[in-house]
Amino acid sequence: MTPWAWWAGHIGEDYEIAEASSRDAVIQAARREIAPSETFQIIEARSSTDRHFDGADVIPFVRTRNHEIITPETPA
Repeated sequence: MTPWAWWAGHIGEDYEIAEASSRDAVIQAARREIAPSETFQIIEARSSTDRHFDGADVIPFVRTRNHEIITPETPA
């Protein structure tokens, strides 16, 4: 299993906007990639390192915690 990392994504979609080692870093990275008025979600997660995921387009999270909806007013 991979170490815990933070991920950002559009609401209801995959977490493909940004990845970082801390909550603040992923929020800042996501805000650089999206419109200032856009709401997005973040999550702290671990992924599998199993070989059967090699070559897969998406590797699912094995464990998650600390899901948040980030609005333009949320401080980083």
